[in-house]
Formats: sequence, C-alpha cells, structure tokens
Amino acid sequence: MLFLISLAIALTVAFLLDKPLKKRPAVFYITAGVLTVVTIIIEQSDIEITSRFIRDYVLGIFTRGALGAAFWAVVMWAGALPNGSAPIKKLMPIRGELSITAAILTFSHIITYGMIYITNLIKGRTGSDFILTSAVCLIMVLIMIPLTVMSFKTIRKKMNARTWKKIQRLAYIFYAFIYIHIIVLFVPKAQKGREGYFLSVLVYSLVFIGYAVMRIRKAYIAEKKPENRTLPNIICTCAMIIPLSLVGVVSRNKNNDSAKVVNGSEDSSVVYTFTNSAASETATTTTEANIGKTTSETAESTETSAAITTVETTSTEEKTEEETTTADETSAEEQHDEPEQEQHEETQPETEPQVTYKYRNGEYEAEAEGYAGTVHVKLTIENDTITSISAWADDDDPEYFNDAMNTIIPQIASKVSADGIDACSGATYSSNGVIEAARKALEQAKN
Repeated sequence: MLFLISLAIALTVAFLLDKPLKKRPAVFYITAGVLTVVTIIIEQSDIEITSRFIRDYVLGIFTRGALGAAFWAVVMWAGALPNGSAPIKKLMPIRGELSITAAILTFSHIITYGMIYITNLIKGRTGSDFILTSAVCLIMVLIMIPLTVMSFKTIRKKMNARTWKKIQRLAYIFYAFIYIHIIVLFVPKAQKGREGYFLSVLVYSLVFIGYAVMRIRKAYIAEKKPENRTLPNIICTCAMIIPLSLVGVVSRNKNNDSAKVVNGSEDSSVVYTFTNSAASETATTTTEANIGKTTSETAESTETSAAITTVETTSTEEKTEEETTTADETSAEEQHDEPEQEQHEETQPETEPQVTYKYRNGEYEAEAEGYAGTVHVKLTIENDTITSISAWADDDDPEYFNDAMNTIIPQIASKVSADGIDACSGATYSSNGVIEAARKALEQAKN
C-alpha cells in the first residue's frame, strides 16, 4: 500500500510537474531535503506520534524508503519505454533531476535504519539476516552516491561522455539490489501472513521484473531491428509471468495460524494485549464446584438436624416413661446419651486444606533489553493464572517486534512461565527481550 501511494506521488511529480522540475530543480531538491531531515529528526527524537495514519502513511513513506523506491521506479522505466512514445518524451528530459530527488528521499530510509544497524553492530547483534541486509545496503549506498553526484549537470559537463555513460551503467546493479533488498525483507513476512506484504511483493516484482524484461526487449529491438515483433513480445510476456508466478508461490502464506494477531488486533503500534480465557473458565469451574459443595453441605446439615430432632423426640417420650418406671430410667438415659453424642460429633464441619499459590495476585511490570532498545512487559496474575499480559518497545522495529509478540506472549500466558519459550524466527532479539522482561515480572510475583 505504501509503495502504491508513493508511486502515485512520483508519477504526479514526473508528469504534472515536469516543467517546474526542469526549470527550478533546486526547489525540488531542497523540498526533498527538508522532508528527509524532518523525518529523521522525528524518528530519532522522543516525539510520540499518536496518529497511526501519520505514523504509517506520512512518515512511513519516507522512513521505509517507499517514496524513494517509487521515484527510482520512474527513473528506471524512463529508460525501458519504447523510443518515441509519449511517456518517454515526458520523462527523459527530467530523468537526471528525478534520480537526484530519489536519492535525497532515499537518505531518510538509509539514515533511519542505518542508525539501528550501527547500534546493533556495536552491541554485537549480528545474525545471518543482519549481515545479508547490511551488505546489500552498503553496496547500494556506494553505488548510489557517485551516480547521484554525476547526475548534476555541472558535474556531467566536466566528464567525458563515454566515461559518464559507462559509469552510469552501474545503475542496473543498483536497481537489482533494490529489488533484492525488498525481497529479502518482505518475502518472510508475506510467508507469515503479515497483512499487505504479499501484495507488496507482487507489486514490487511486477515493477522491477517488468522493467528488466522491457529493458532487454528494448536493447534487442534496437540491435536486431526485427520486422515482426510478435515473437519477442510473446517471449517478454512469458518472461514476466513465469518469475512473477514463482515469486507469488514462494511468498504465499504457509501457516495461517501464525498470521493471527494476538487478541485479534491488527494494529502495528508495537503495543498488544493478550487476554487469557483460561482465567474465566477456571473461575467458572471453581464457582460451580463451590455451589455444588455448598449444596452438599446444606443437605448434610439438614439430615443431621433431622437426626438430632428425632433423637430429642425419642428422649422426651422416654423421659415420660421414666416417671412411672424408676428402674428403667438409668438404662434409657445411657442408651440415648451415647447416640446423641455421636450425632453431634458427626455434624462438626471438616477443615478444608488451604490452597498454596506460586504467585501473588496483582499487576507486575518489568523491562529488558530488546533488538534496539528497552522492552516492557506488564502482566496481571490471579490465582496462578495470567489474566492479561501486554508488551511494548521503545525503539524496536514494529514489524519484527510484532512478530515476536505474536509468538511469545501466548506461550507465556499458557505456561504462566518464561521458561522453555520458543523465540520467533527472524526476531530473536525482540523475542529474548519480551521473554526476559516477562521472567523478571514473574519473579516479582513469586510468593
């Protein structure tokens, strides 16, 4: 969704603002630079954005690199469209200005996530995915910077035309690495069923694979100049459909259960709450048991009272007989005293065993180190049952943290323990932060 919105913005600038961009490119460069700086400052500061729309769809198109990628897509396709077509007449005169704007906008993504990568590198958090994405990003930056500098007219005029063109061919590698970078990050999320990622993978694949096919087609036609282009067109169509289908198959959701968000929430605001239904079930079972027990005790009490009344009635009748027969009085009292005493002993309630709980009832909160900052966990315990548990992070990437949340929290709530919890693949550090914070909170609750 972010890329589609960004693509609409980039196409609007390219086709409707092409003349102002050509005449006053500095205005566009400064505007892009200001937006980039403001985005970086907001992301690196403690400013809290409560609006999800602003956080995801305004700042998100900058910090996630969607707007930069959209401008690069327009630059790419300007070189792949058929010569003489109306779109290419619009785009080719401003292709250099578009590429400079794209590079400036891309820096908001590079710096925002670069800070996180550098922090993790210093702390020694280097997994296989970290090394791969870091290497790809580094290569992209090393290619992008010189190409952007050479796109300025003043620099281009000072260079040899043939040399400039050869160096600019590195842009093909840069475009390829953009696609690789996106696929490496998005495909695992699409496989987990994360909302919107499968569509994003297909859209990015259509744009980048389509560009590669059309660029090769254009080069073939320019060199071979075939009179009949039916066969090249068929081949190009197959070359687009087949890899796009393969990407779709690889990116499909392989586990529908893993796509379920904790407590039915679809919010990506790194704050989730899990409510354990077992608590209410336990309470219901306990209540039913207590009602049954009370009914049983009442019935026993009634029977005992009836027995005592019978005994007392019998004793009264025998006392009347004792007035006429003195000799039988002593034996009658002895016979009735003993059963009466036994009945009273039977009516005394039995002492119930006292239940001992592992944890104290109440609300407990603790924190631990996550992927890129502090992770907080708050949980509520009632009769050794976690009735609610929530977690949030100060600086962790929301996407990775949410994956960890969906995997870790149900396990902790079910086991009422932080031991033996399986971490989320691809979000190990966020998972460990949630687990450690939950362990500390449970330690506070122990009797």
